[in-house]
Amino acid sequence: MRKIKCFLFILFACFISLSVSVARENGVLIFNQDAYLVTGRVLDNNGEPLIGVSLIEKGTTSGTITSVDGQFTLNVSSSNAILSISYVGFKPIEVTANKINNTDIVLQEDVKGLEEIIVVAYGTAKKSSFTGSATVINSADLEKVQPVNLTQGLQGLSPGLQIVNSSGAPGADASILIRGLGSITANNSPLFVVDGVPYAGDLNTISPSEIESLTVLKDAASTSLYGSRAGNGVILITTKRGKPGKVKVNFNANWGISDFAVDFPEKSSPERQYELTFEGLYNDAVDYMGFSEAEARQYAHDNVTRIYWLESNTVLADGSMRKYLSDWNMDYPVGLDGKIKPEAQRLYNFDVYEESFKHRIKQDYSVDISGGLGDKNTFFASFSLLNDKGIYVGEQYKRANARAQLTSKINDRVSLDNSINYITSTDYNVSTPFRAFRNFPTVYTPFIWDHNTNDYAVSPYTGGRILDVGEQSRTWWKGWSAFGYLVEDTKNKTDQVFAKTSANIDIFPFLTYRISYGYDYIQRFNSWSRSPERGTNLKPGDGLVDRSGNRYTAHTFSNIITFDKEIGKHHMNILGGAEIYNWRSDDWSSGRRGLAMVGMTEQSSASGAATAYSWNDNYRLVSFLSRGEYDYDNKYYLTGSYRTDGSSRFHKDNRWGNFWSIGGSWRVSQESFMESTSHWLNNLKLKFSYGEVGNDNVSLYAYQSLYAPSNYYGESGVKLSRLPTPDVKWETNVQTNVGIEMTLLEKINISFELYRRKSKDLLMNKPLPYSLGKSSYLANIGDIKNDGWELEVDYYPFKIKDFDWRVSFNISGYKNKITSLPMGEEIRTDHSLTYKWKVGGSLYDIYAPLWAGVDTDTGHNTWYKLSFDENGKVVEKELTKRHADISTTDQYVKVGSSLPKAYGGITNSFRYKDFDLSFMFYYSFGAKYYDSHYAESSQAFGSNASTEFTEQRWQQPGDITSVPKLYAERSETSRPTAYSTQYLFNNDYLRLRNLTFGYTVPSNFLSKFGVGNLRLFFVGENLWTLGKAQKHGTDPENVGIGGVVGDYAGLPIRKTFSFGLNIQF
Repeated sequence: MRKIKCFLFILFACFISLSVSVARENGVLIFNQDAYLVTGRVLDNNGEPLIGVSLIEKGTTSGTITSVDGQFTLNVSSSNAILSISYVGFKPIEVTANKINNTDIVLQEDVKGLEEIIVVAYGTAKKSSFTGSATVINSADLEKVQPVNLTQGLQGLSPGLQIVNSSGAPGADASILIRGLGSITANNSPLFVVDGVPYAGDLNTISPSEIESLTVLKDAASTSLYGSRAGNGVILITTKRGKPGKVKVNFNANWGISDFAVDFPEKSSPERQYELTFEGLYNDAVDYMGFSEAEARQYAHDNVTRIYWLESNTVLADGSMRKYLSDWNMDYPVGLDGKIKPEAQRLYNFDVYEESFKHRIKQDYSVDISGGLGDKNTFFASFSLLNDKGIYVGEQYKRANARAQLTSKINDRVSLDNSINYITSTDYNVSTPFRAFRNFPTVYTPFIWDHNTNDYAVSPYTGGRILDVGEQSRTWWKGWSAFGYLVEDTKNKTDQVFAKTSANIDIFPFLTYRISYGYDYIQRFNSWSRSPERGTNLKPGDGLVDRSGNRYTAHTFSNIITFDKEIGKHHMNILGGAEIYNWRSDDWSSGRRGLAMVGMTEQSSASGAATAYSWNDNYRLVSFLSRGEYDYDNKYYLTGSYRTDGSSRFHKDNRWGNFWSIGGSWRVSQESFMESTSHWLNNLKLKFSYGEVGNDNVSLYAYQSLYAPSNYYGESGVKLSRLPTPDVKWETNVQTNVGIEMTLLEKINISFELYRRKSKDLLMNKPLPYSLGKSSYLANIGDIKNDGWELEVDYYPFKIKDFDWRVSFNISGYKNKITSLPMGEEIRTDHSLTYKWKVGGSLYDIYAPLWAGVDTDTGHNTWYKLSFDENGKVVEKELTKRHADISTTDQYVKVGSSLPKAYGGITNSFRYKDFDLSFMFYYSFGAKYYDSHYAESSQAFGSNASTEFTEQRWQQPGDITSVPKLYAERSETSRPTAYSTQYLFNNDYLRLRNLTFGYTVPSNFLSKFGVGNLRLFFVGENLWTLGKAQKHGTDPENVGIGGVVGDYAGLPIRKTFSFGLNIQF
């Protein structure tokens, strides 16, 4: 990573300060014909080529830099000319030209001289002088893992950066948190800034191949210059740029297939489900109805089909009468012994999984061309194309990116930087909840079965099979079809233009002025239609068409002036500026029901009344910002920043907010008293920062009274929808950070940080008496805090000529705590899961009744009925078999949190000659989750019973198990799916997130064909998972931050195998 950053710095420095010795005759540039030509290659002490090394003939300005393979060619004045060779991070050398001609030059690393340059707010900084908290992820890290999108590539690479990919659908967004949760009701996502301009598009629309580096800013000292928008951290994205020198072409191709990262639980066969249902009915009859064994068997025999199918009493074409139009050739397929009769035959065997999920191809291509245009211009142009068909039939994500960038040096003082990026993406997503696939009973088929022809019914419109949503035939899953998406046309198309132009003016050597303008235009079009075959509200015979769109336009104007001066041992850098940001969003939506015929998907084809809406929103932010940096003797560093923002989201009396930070660091290793430790302690730095940043990512019109259209007895009008709250103001984050950085034995880099992130004045709804007409109003009345820590270690166990091994490890943890609420506590429910907000707890504390296990004598579930003292502390637990005793929320107690206690990544990278191997593990532990899918699969009927439950069920007194006795209809005592800690599990997991194996073809072979570099690689993603969720057939990331696997859980994370190549000319 350091070499890449140093490369960028050297290229810029060389472009400014070096020139090739040329003369101009008659307008034509010609080289000195008497010069001595020197050629060679520059390597590091491991034999790796160094890119961008500076070679200058001593006493002249004639020089060059090495190419991508470390090669150089330079005309010098004579064979005895002295060459000065330097590269950031390596010891400089001087050699005579005739001694190095046509040879390899090896440079030795200089850890003391290494000055990594990182991108920070409104500029760059030396890492050694940076007082804030930031992590840099460079292009080499991304190229190593070959991610389809950025969020996949970032997971596990930065401490404090929590990324949860809760859906495996192509193009799906991820949840991103930096150092925990900063707000209760507002957005917790960080600010994204691309090349200095705030970015409003989806992060996954940016092609990873265009990224040069990403900087994750985490504390107030690093983020405060973004003021009110930095409350949740900032991610700076720097795209690739042209470099001086010859034109280079780079092509990358990647082909892959996918499967689920976690296998589904094994399903019970339809035959087994009928037999288990017989057992459940038998237990109903014996335990609850008082039947004898013979009566119970007869009862189960007569009713097992009724559990799944409605009575139809249909006379078929052959004259036979069928009471149930079921999946069998007879009405009663189960005998009195509880086994399938020998003569019973199933009419169809349809595997929903097999038909729904396929190994489909992913294709990802990118090409870029870059280089210099004369000695004053550099350019970079790229095009990339992604076509990811996922694994679910019908889903697909397509993305195309085209980008151009040009840097021009007008003269010695003025340079221009222009870039434009066009992105178009189309997402064909799937609307059927994953629950329909996991738990849809195997006894059903998604399509109507014609019992007269003993085949699937054929649609007169399409000639294909007709969906069966079960309205007239099934007792369970009415209105559902696992293949309902086949008659839905869902398409989301996005077009985006993102452009920037800037001018950099060096007024004096120490004073620079930069003016820039950023433009972001996004147009979205969403289309959804449902065929009459499935129909509106899942009723056949009626379809619908919905259309919606959005046009978003943002403008960013900034003026920045920077003073940078070094006087002796003193160095100062002062930045000041102003910025204006505004956007407008125009939205519309329309819908119509009553599609006349299958195949018609336009609203003009529908007969129902049309609905149409349109609206627009505006937002403006005016900012003034400043930052001062001072360091003495490269030992002591002090920084301070101040920004004031005026936001249109607040009333004029509270519109302006002030945000600031201070920070300092001490490079202890530079002190004279540390010289005795320099051979093993190469670097030691202590740092501290404190400051305030804000969050205005709340309602656009938080302070205004709002009215909504309504009607009364057919008369239209408006009514008050929200009370005015002119006193609302910014949410504020007060952040404290302390850290230590060290380098040991020139090969172990360690960074450890502690932080406190206190969020105050959080916007929440405060209750009001209903007599005032509204139940609540918005106010700044909530406070939370996050106390956390981060550890990062980078280690080179071996680093020799042909072999090196690098280990990167990071781990982070934080504790979230509510410190103030408008009410004493608040109970919230997310699908199946219950949270309780209370002072002293976290935002994601899980509350549930306590499950006590399965009674070994009866096979019934048992629970603990709790008694509390006046302080709410549990003083007694009473075992109960009555679910009613624990069903109210006053019996719920804290049983864990869905937030992990720690998470991080471990990466091992190996290189042996031309082979490279890397693998990265991501881990998380300490969180809990509630698996409602798993609870539902505990049923032997009405769902897709898993063999884990059916084989472990209680069957006789003395059985010790966690699966209760089966009942078909009388489970009021056992309650196998009732909400409790029975299905609350630890979400600790370890995942092999990425494995990459590559081979680089030797350059001496490629040079014969004019090829600079060729690398072949294999990449595997999410290849292996270890954890409790995985054992239950649930992907641990599907849980998300909320800790619940419910009806609307996304498609599972994918396991991907891909092969590709990278070729450079």
